[in-house]
Amino acid sequence: MTASHPHDDDVALLSGAAAGDLDAFAALYGKYQHVVFRFAYSMTGSKDAAEDVTHDVFLAVLDGAARYDPARARFPTYVYGIVRNLCRGRLRRTSRLESLGKDNERAVSLSSGPFVDRLAQAQQVAAVRRALAQIPSRYREVIVLCDLHDLSYADAAVVVRASVPAVRSRLHRGRQMLRSQLVVHVSAAPRVLRPARCTP
Repeated sequence: MTASHPHDDDVALLSGAAAGDLDAFAALYGKYQHVVFRFAYSMTGSKDAAEDVTHDVFLAVLDGAARYDPARARFPTYVYGIVRNLCRGRLRRTSRLESLGKDNERAVSLSSGPFVDRLAQAQQVAAVRRALAQIPSRYREVIVLCDLHDLSYADAAVVVRASVPAVRSRLHRGRQMLRSQLVVHVSAAPRVLRPARCTP
């Protein structure tokens, strides 16, 4: 007896959801909503935009259920591809990136941990988001996919519709860009958010 593969479970859930099974759709949504939102948030820099994209992704998944071919891509890879396309379209329409880091700075909880440590953590997250926003989307997306979402080079290549060597090259160049941007954004951060005694 062959054990069920998680990929098979996704295909079954998609089939059920497309046929109107609300439980199947809820299971699929619950499994991938957080992943979709994180990717969309990293690409757009806006929680509102990420929520909109997440909504649109699941509509697109249902609408395209009949066209999904499991032989061409694993379901998670297929979903990442939809998120990527919707985010790129949104960024093209707005023609500029929204300011990154605002939501993180407002959302800092001061109820746990030392006050200065929480501020420092918020500053680091905001700096990374601002730095990431300055990188062209073709490099940003591979950093998000490979470094933040732990996709393999092969899966990332399917998502961005490029070869594995191209993904490796973009990732290398993107990391260089990110490091350069981080130097700029960290050095420009308010001193109150950079405690003198912090350790790397």
